[in-house]
Amino acid sequence: MKPLSFLLALLPVILFAQRPQIAEIRKLNGHATLYVNQQPELPFMYALTHVTGGRWSWEELPAHNLRRMGEAGVRLFQVDLWLEDIWKAKEKRLDMDLAKRQIRGVLDACSGGAVVVRLHLNAPTWWNQTHPEECVQYANGPVEDLPVGPPFNHEDGDILRGKRASLASVLWRNEAGKKLQEFCRRLSRTREGKAVIGIHISGGVYGEWHPWGFIKQEPDISEPMQQAFRKWLKNKYLSDENLQAAWGNKRFTIDNATVPDTLERRCCADGFFRDPALEQRVMDFYRCQQSVIADDIEFFCRTAKEQWGRPLITGVFYGYMQFGLCRQAMNGHLEAERLLQSPWIDYFAGPPSYYGPCRKAGGSGMQRAPIHSIQLHGKMWFDEIDNGYQQDKRERDFVRSDMLGDTNYLPLLQRSLWLPLVQNCGLWLYDFGPRRNTGWWDSPMYREEIKRPLQYFRSKYGRATKPESQAADALVVWDTESYYAVKNVSTKHCEKGLDAAAEELQRSGVALDHIYLFDLQAS
Repeated sequence: MKPLSFLLALLPVILFAQRPQIAEIRKLNGHATLYVNQQPELPFMYALTHVTGGRWSWEELPAHNLRRMGEAGVRLFQVDLWLEDIWKAKEKRLDMDLAKRQIRGVLDACSGGAVVVRLHLNAPTWWNQTHPEECVQYANGPVEDLPVGPPFNHEDGDILRGKRASLASVLWRNEAGKKLQEFCRRLSRTREGKAVIGIHISGGVYGEWHPWGFIKQEPDISEPMQQAFRKWLKNKYLSDENLQAAWGNKRFTIDNATVPDTLERRCCADGFFRDPALEQRVMDFYRCQQSVIADDIEFFCRTAKEQWGRPLITGVFYGYMQFGLCRQAMNGHLEAERLLQSPWIDYFAGPPSYYGPCRKAGGSGMQRAPIHSIQLHGKMWFDEIDNGYQQDKRERDFVRSDMLGDTNYLPLLQRSLWLPLVQNCGLWLYDFGPRRNTGWWDSPMYREEIKRPLQYFRSKYGRATKPESQAADALVVWDTESYYAVKNVSTKHCEKGLDAAAEELQRSGVALDHIYLFDLQAS
């Protein structure tokens, strides 16, 4: 090869190595807008998943699916990475070669792509075994000895009574924070790191910041949570006398107050409603638990932004109101007012509601958070599209014909793609397909459908000359405070009264906005 031809061939690599990508979310014409390298960029991503066989970008099927999505016009990609993968017990430093390889696989498949890393900050298994006193203890049963490592996924066991570092553990937060600092400093200087535009901070159940065991278990009575509870009570009540007056009980002081047990949590003095005169202790515990999770989120998002060295976006799964399994008081998502005001968080995210009629054909596909509140605060919402399958009633399973291009799935895909983009939100396609020997959207029919909204919305994104008017007919208001005063147990009555009611509202023929009560005046 002639020298000039060789240099020309290397030019894209040289330019990539020299120019790091930057990203931020700004308000443009009244809307939160994603900017990459100072230009508006449609917030449409393709994401590999966390599952064994589908998560490593350089492996055959994930690489194939990355290439196909790049050919369809996708420019933004997301990959999962866990401290468990890169923080080894006998190593003082993180294994950044693995982190770089995960990003490089995306770039090899889609040169010029930009990457968001979903970084799971859960303590590795070896850390939990070394620090059992920092791990969750469950009010409803002992910690279970669950299998770890392939073929099991890192998330397997999250909703059981697994051995997990307490989200209230100061030691875990500090040590994970130091590793996050190291991750950001070292990766941001590398060739691969220059393609990173964001870090999605994950922790807790399924990375969605629910307390460990959330759904059926009753965390967390560990010593770290007990200490966090007493500190929280000290900040709220200031004195033992104030605490005892609020709880109507002289047995407890700030220094000996304990986390409520299972019986106290699951019973209500007035059937479905709590009586604050009798049950303030339980209500206070749930508020403390919510505050602990918000502390974690803000701490890690701030660390990432401060340590990266150039603008990048940070986001979390947060804000879930709908389909909370009637356990919103402990789901970790009720400190929305605080986190919406945080300068360290750019976006909230979540999958559409898992309530059966919402997801299936003809359903609304509604988001689980009041997205208009999120937008009022200048932040963005991302839908995680994890529905590359048909759904019948309440069953969520894979249908082989869908993966091969069954037209029955097309309306679900169309709704999933167009709905968030019409609402000025973002999305990513979360591809569990490789564990069934293909990609969920690895079909010419599906890729053609993906091209349509990409082309349409990309041609308009960030180019409006004036704000688009909001044409909602009615406002749906969600009150985070109300969940502390009701029974925190999943029931059919609650499901019908909340999940079914929300879905029926979406089908009423009335255009709706969804906001939090604390934003009512701002709306």
